[in-house]
Amino acid sequence: MELEVVPVAPRRRTMRRLGGAAYAVLGAALALALIALTADDSALAADPARSGRQRPVTASQRVAAAPAAVVSVEGSAGTLTLDWGDLDASPLVWKGNYVVMQPWEYARIPALKAKNPGLQVLMYKDVSATVAGACRDAACTRDDAILPTGVGYHWALRHHPRWFLRDRDGHQLEWSDWRGLYPMDVSRPDYQQRWADNVLTELGAHDWDGVMLDDVLTGLSHSVVDARVSTAIPTDAAMYDATESFLAAVGPRLTGAGFAAITNVAFQWDDWRSVLADWSPYVTGWENEYFVKWGLDDSERPFTGDDWAWKMRMADWCAQRDVPLLAVTYSTRTDTAVQVYHRATWLLTWNGRTGSSIFVPAEELTDHWLPVATADIGLPTGPRRRDAGSGVYRRDYTRGAVLVNPSTTTTRVPLDRSYTTRSGRSVTSVRLGPASAVILRR
Repeated sequence: MELEVVPVAPRRRTMRRLGGAAYAVLGAALALALIALTADDSALAADPARSGRQRPVTASQRVAAAPAAVVSVEGSAGTLTLDWGDLDASPLVWKGNYVVMQPWEYARIPALKAKNPGLQVLMYKDVSATVAGACRDAACTRDDAILPTGVGYHWALRHHPRWFLRDRDGHQLEWSDWRGLYPMDVSRPDYQQRWADNVLTELGAHDWDGVMLDDVLTGLSHSVVDARVSTAIPTDAAMYDATESFLAAVGPRLTGAGFAAITNVAFQWDDWRSVLADWSPYVTGWENEYFVKWGLDDSERPFTGDDWAWKMRMADWCAQRDVPLLAVTYSTRTDTAVQVYHRATWLLTWNGRTGSSIFVPAEELTDHWLPVATADIGLPTGPRRRDAGSGVYRRDYTRGAVLVNPSTTTTRVPLDRSYTTRSGRSVTSVRLGPASAVILRR
């Protein structure tokens, strides 16, 4: 029997899922509780006498220490739960190897750790901006006690107004794509020190494993209200240098205290290698959004050709060096075709030890631990290989195989034996449509 895999045509949606630092803006307008939102191994070896904290258990350590019979591919899938209600709707997030959540969710950590002591729980923090609306008083003059940023807007405005990026006329810059977020001069040593001091205090107060640093910018990627230009960071090159200065100062402080520092960074397709080579010495690992497609819902088609290939090569670069990569794709809960494409692409490069594939559904109040996006077929038994005729990539696992067709044409692939599909059908060949994949079980 043959399996035919043809992606469902995407549906246009008018609602977009808030992403990145915008979670802070939406919720802060209501109340904080409603806010929706490698270093070398030696760098993580904290001195317990100095930090009072043991080095976090990494995915590679868990796999190495566990008997092969009990290691699960669930050790390479995680969740990003930044919207209000995500965690309540996702009771199985403890099964993954990473969960990223907002800093005010710290009370959930003990229960998660009780179910999975190896789970890496990361606190969300924005690097490059502060939030004006996250307030503890009705007049909004005092910052909330717990923020999605490393530095409070109102505190900085009173004590360090020069930290805010301004144009030549002295106007503060505000991001127009995420209103209410005000970019800061991340190159300033005093900003870097305060950011690290604040975040380390929060990390140490509860059982966090590390921090996910958002808005780590390689260029001026955010649009600005009235197209204002900062005098301190006026160009893409200046932004790159400023961010590198921040990571060089802050990253080792985080990792030296025994915490993971996973950095969300955006690349142009042709610059990822130089960015990772430049900045990996400062941090533990990377998060990269839009792993197999653009967009937050199902209105965008998955990548094919070179657009897909560089993402896979980036993941492979990290896997070969044991640098954890959190690969994130967004779409809808019902978009199982993209979930399979995302998961299978990740499994083509997974080293059996480090990193995580993360699928984020667009819908509110929906389960983030989805069976298709976290499919378990064991451990890799060898490298991926590409069929010269069809261009389909394949990789075998102890309990199955993945096949990915990153082209724009449909192709048929015979299999070496009978496999079982997700629906329970037995197949000896598959017909893969454009930008599609299949995860098969033995």
